[in-house]
Amino acid sequence: MPSGMRRGWQLTGLIMLLICLATLWEARDLSLFDRLGPGPGFFPFWLALIGAVLCALVLLQVSLAPAARPDPDQPSPPIFPRGDMAWKAGAILGVSVLGTALLEPLGFRLAIMIFSACLLVALGVRRWWAVALFSVVAGFGLFHVFNNWLDVLLPVGLFGI
Repeated sequence: MPSGMRRGWQLTGLIMLLICLATLWEARDLSLFDRLGPGPGFFPFWLALIGAVLCALVLLQVSLAPAARPDPDQPSPPIFPRGDMAWKAGAILGVSVLGTALLEPLGFRLAIMIFSACLLVALGVRRWWAVALFSVVAGFGLFHVFNNWLDVLLPVGLFGI
């Protein structure tokens, strides 16, 4: 594995490991079980624990892998994306921030519809009917599953949708 790729994998693995450990730290205050079954801390605790173990394994595997001999004629690959991939990564980050900001004022359904549509366009989907269909199904479908089947209260927003 070239050194630039190795550094990128190590950096990503370390950041994800820190996120998982922070989630584990926060989940310790929530109960794992209550009288009905799994409690509010069950899912974040186990997901963060599994994520931390997997991140540690990736870090270990990448760090112990034999280094490829650098070819003096080839420049080392960059750690961060460039060009089109950098724009897509920035768009994904921007759309995620936008979706989070719109969640309370617009409600879950509208925010997820806008988030899904913007994300699909940012990822390069150009069929408007596919974007519209997926966005509506995602917004209303996820709301129905979480609100009606799982009894998770989601924000409805100013419009009551």
